[in-house]
Amino acid sequence: MPTKTELQAKCDQLERDNAELVRQLQRLERQLSGQLLPEECQPADMPTNLMALMKKHRVPWEVFWCYEHERWLDELCSSFPHDTYGTCPGCRGEDGSH
Repeated sequence: MPTKTELQAKCDQLERDNAELVRQLQRLERQLSGQLLPEECQPADMPTNLMALMKKHRVPWEVFWCYEHERWLDELCSSFPHDTYGTCPGCRGEDGSH
């Protein structure tokens, strides 16, 4: 029989999961209505190779965006799409930002 602490932890996790699902639903509703928030809109200069990968593997554009350096990733993990790790020149210190 679970303890009160275990039940409370499970309840807290379910509340977090529910809040995340509500957030995702709201974003998808905005996407369908064409009223995405500015930070949810895809940057216009997406490279062709990333656009092709996005369509082929049906992943969102956010997978290919480096939020830290605000630019597109140009190197992806060799196990993509199973692992979505990637780097941009800024992550590797190649653009003089580090």
